[in-house]
Amino acid sequence: MSVPAGYAEEKEDKAASSADSADVTVKLDGTFEAIRQFEVTADNEHLTNLVIERIVPSGTSVTEGQTLVWFETKPLDDKIRSAESDLAIARLDLESDEFAHEQFLKQQTLDKAKARRTRDQAQQAYDNYQRVDRERAIKQAKFSLESSQFSLESATEEYRQLEQMYKEDDLTEESEEIVLRRAKRAMESAQFSLDRAKIQHDRTIKQSIPRDDANQEETLARALIDYEKAVHAMGIDKQKRELELRRKRVKLEQQAEKFDEMRAERKKVVLKSALDGIFVYGTVTRAKLPAKPVELKKGSGVSGKQVIGTVLAPTKLQVRVELPEPQLKSVHVGDRCKVVPKGIADAELNGVVKSIGIVPLTAGKYDCIVSLRGKASADVLPAMTCELQFTTAKPKAADDAEKDGAEKDGAEKKDEASK
Repeated sequence: MSVPAGYAEEKEDKAASSADSADVTVKLDGTFEAIRQFEVTADNEHLTNLVIERIVPSGTSVTEGQTLVWFETKPLDDKIRSAESDLAIARLDLESDEFAHEQFLKQQTLDKAKARRTRDQAQQAYDNYQRVDRERAIKQAKFSLESSQFSLESATEEYRQLEQMYKEDDLTEESEEIVLRRAKRAMESAQFSLDRAKIQHDRTIKQSIPRDDANQEETLARALIDYEKAVHAMGIDKQKRELELRRKRVKLEQQAEKFDEMRAERKKVVLKSALDGIFVYGTVTRAKLPAKPVELKKGSGVSGKQVIGTVLAPTKLQVRVELPEPQLKSVHVGDRCKVVPKGIADAELNGVVKSIGIVPLTAGKYDCIVSLRGKASADVLPAMTCELQFTTAKPKAADDAEKDGAEKDGAEKKDEASK
């Protein structure tokens, strides 16, 4: 089988052209990031108003253990002395409350005993009434009635006997009248006493006894209620006082703990570096320095939790990239790329995609980390920018595929004709 020379050359040219257009280079901007970083902060909870007395300039190369920030000590010492005085006063107050609580418990013991005696007296009075006094009152009314009845009968009998006797003796009529008048008066008095005794007897049986029954029942019931109220109130008062005392103890413990923490924070009047690197002011976020330069100097005030600066270790770096969403189909975990520092001439590193965020970092951009292969140049420092170059295969369009198919069919037909 022979192939025309011109056709073979044309086919080779087309293949070469197709191969040249198959790969596409994707370029992305990135930032060198120090894998090891140390944020310089006092991390204070209580001594929060800090004033810088001295600070190392931003961009200084520092070593592990080197002092970076010095704070003024007088404001801190004043606050600690004030806290110490407050703690001493709180301890005295608690001691006084503890003593008052002991006296309160003793007083409650006496009050409970008194309330118990009052209840027992009411119970005893009720029992005495039911067992003795009630029956005796009824008997007393009956006895008074019977005594009055007997007195009336005696006075009447005496009057009749005198009257009979005076009819038979020789006394003068004047003496008779005197004696009889006296006897009649005694009889009338006895009758009046009897009438009064009957009224008193009826009132005792029908009114006084039922009323006394009700009063005794009510008195006992009220005494029992007062006792329960007193005991309940004393129990509630005791619980409240104990809870309040417990709250003060806890508060004193917290105050003492706070004072101890303040004394520990007092030791942070100087802040040191935890690693070798470059000290920069402010917080480094995702390999980027603060958008606005951080100005710190003698007299600058900072808070206890504020990140004053960051130490970046330049010995081991990686690249942070904000990957645009359209490039998710071109860049994948494990892809290799070239890393070209923008500020260094003739410098090129090899990288591999370590991770890509699942959700967007910001609108339309995903967090991407690229690991570096090999040792970077000493001139490459954290926060420097770079360009990442990814070479990817470009998929053929549908029209190109149809064209290739048609050319393939034509070549087959020419091959058959040559045969």
